[in-house]
Amino acid sequence: MYEMLIMRKTEVIIRCGTDEVRGVIAQYYPEFQLLKINNIMIPITLIDQIEITGPDEPLTQASHRLREPRILHLVAQGGVISK
Repeated sequence: MYEMLIMRKTEVIIRCGTDEVRGVIAQYYPEFQLLKINNIMIPITLIDQIEITGPDEPLTQASHRLREPRILHLVAQGGVISK
């Protein structure tokens, strides 16, 4: 899922609690479960929501198809991560 956003350089908004980071995901480190955006490392377990704000083009090759609204809710081992 993250690889497609990285490859297309899609702008996103990542929300962690009351904090929000806008930018392009530069790297995903699966062994550490970290995303790098704007030179900030974010543990994916802390992410509440990822919103795609980039160009409205179809992500047909993505492993998960995105539908309106274009918001991804991450699923952890125990269920959906939300507050």
